[in-house]
Amino acid sequence: MGIREDGYHEVATVMQQISLSDDIDIEWQEGPAKENTAPAEGSKLNIRLTTNRKYLPTDGRNLAYKAALLMEKKAGEMGKTFCGDLTIDIFKRIPVAAGLAGGSGNGAAVLIGLNRIWELGLDTKELCEIGSELGSDVPFMVLVQNSRYTCALGTGKGEALTPIPKDLDMCFLLAKPKFGVSTKEVYKGLDESGEYDHPDRDALIKALEDGDTSGAIENMGNVLETYTLKAYPEVNELKKKISETSGVRFVMMSGSGPTVIGFYDDLGDAKKAAAHFKELGYESFYAGNMRRNRGRNQ
Repeated sequence: MGIREDGYHEVATVMQQISLSDDIDIEWQEGPAKENTAPAEGSKLNIRLTTNRKYLPTDGRNLAYKAALLMEKKAGEMGKTFCGDLTIDIFKRIPVAAGLAGGSGNGAAVLIGLNRIWELGLDTKELCEIGSELGSDVPFMVLVQNSRYTCALGTGKGEALTPIPKDLDMCFLLAKPKFGVSTKEVYKGLDESGEYDHPDRDALIKALEDGDTSGAIENMGNVLETYTLKAYPEVNELKKKISETSGVRFVMMSGSGPTVIGFYDDLGDAKKAAAHFKELGYESFYAGNMRRNRGRNQ
């Protein structure tokens, strides 16, 4: 991990889609827009974004909103102009500021949805390139929502993807404390300390491709834990609590935190753990592997 010339960190991370998701509903009515509310010069869209989380921005600060403007721009470059009312409704289940790429997934869904609604004919690679303008996690979310892949290696800023044909066939507990963690803060802390060990990425990918669950677990790790677990003792304590639950095989922080993930063979164990941590006051969910689609959002 190092700092690139553009100020971003060079990363190498294996990412996997799970069954916890938000719902994105997109409605498009072509014709003269009632009013132009899009915060971009030259836009002909009247964008109305709603969500079940009242504290989330519903204007140009929201990645789903930004995604709509990017697709309008791309359409213009293709010689197509769209004028009308665009409604985007987001029903959030994925915790916010949790290191789970929830906002990135919302933005990716809008890219894919408008590509289909407007019949632009963009393929997954082209959508990923557009998504990289929104954020480093967005291309992966485009990939898993618009292809058969559920797992990939992300390099560069995380946006350069190499699909992995198999993923980790397990069930998951996700528990989040009642606070967020700044990714910028975590990377800065790591840079200042210089103390971190990288897991064996190649061994992990080989284990995934071989369907070797034990081998994958042995080679999983999160460099960002080095800072977050020290700076936020509550996250470290949560990790310890999850490690004591029945049936758990591995525990790891997601992204820069503060969400912690427990890995289980049995969905029932993940469900019980999720209920337990919900009672303790955490935002808590269980999820399944997408390929087998075990479990639903909870």
